Amino acid sequence: MPDVPSSLPRSLQDLPPRWAHFCLGIERFVAEELGVELAGKRLAVGFSGGIDSTALLLSLRCLTARGGGRIVAAHLNHRLRPEADEDARWVAALCATLGVPCVIREADVATLAEDSGAGIEETGRQARYALYADVLTDHGADFVALGHHLDDLAEDVLMRLARGTAWPGLAGMSGRDDTRRLLRPLLLTPKAELAAFLAELGVPWREDASNEDQRWSRNRVRASLVPLFLRENPSFLDSVARLWRVGEMDRDYWGVQTASVGERIPNAVLSKAHRALRLRLYKAALDRLGSAQVLSDTLWGLDRAWQAHRVGAVFQFPGEKTAVVTSHGVVFSAKH
Repeated sequence: MPDVPSSLPRSLQDLPPRWAHFCLGIERFVAEELGVELAGKRLAVGFSGGIDSTALLLSLRCLTARGGGRIVAAHLNHRLRPEADEDARWVAALCATLGVPCVIREADVATLAEDSGAGIEETGRQARYALYADVLTDHGADFVALGHHLDDLAEDVLMRLARGTAWPGLAGMSGRDDTRRLLRPLLLTPKAELAAFLAELGVPWREDASNEDQRWSRNRVRASLVPLFLRENPSFLDSVARLWRVGEMDRDYWGVQTASVGERIPNAVLSKAHRALRLRLYKAALDRLGSAQVLSDTLWGLDRAWQAHRVGAVFQFPGEKTAVVTSHGVVFSAKH
């Protein structure tokens, strides 16, 4: 286990000028592109001990010292690797050096996955987000900050492309999720810059060998597809950042256009709407009934049925949600 330094930067004044500007750039991104002022905020930080979350914790520690905010780290020991307990001890030691409170929870993810029938990745994700939700409540935090960076965003875009995700979801994960109160302050920061930040400051991080396991689709994308795109276009990550910005702009626009949608969308509204808007109205109505992936093909089928006046046509969506074409429009419902 790499030793935790006896002292670490706790404020912008403790950093070399280059890295103080780096941290201020993160603050500016969160304010200008995510719409959140960090000054005075209480933040929970998802902290695995890896390169991204270590850089995030350190940068937010320095920024909150300046703005009067507070942070608390949240670490889940998945108990999936022999090094998991050592990771947790390292996380606790680094947080103690930074003067950051740390919440560590254990979850037997393998057993939970077997019992539920869900995959290891999905079960681990659910366990982490359950921890984050509890830390938000218990510590009165405004947001949970996660360490996803630009390389992660590139992987996400390619995986969404492979799944056939529609626009603007194709532009990748959002930098801000108000439903789950998540922020991704590093989303347009390349991983190489995070590594340089920690290396110059002499801050170690934990390596997770499972990130090299080619059984997982994300790891295959990282190892094979991203390098291929970088060979074709050395500025591929910059292109992903531009795509993300356009996607966020369009996501915001369509959010405004669908803000007032309810469980019943009348013909008077649908008949005046372009198909692009109708499809997004349907999706917004379904999203308001609960989170679950909405299948684009089914949305298109619903719209064709409405156009053909197929009164009584029923469409099923994940999450036990239903859409019915009626003589008055389209009605959405969910089993509770």
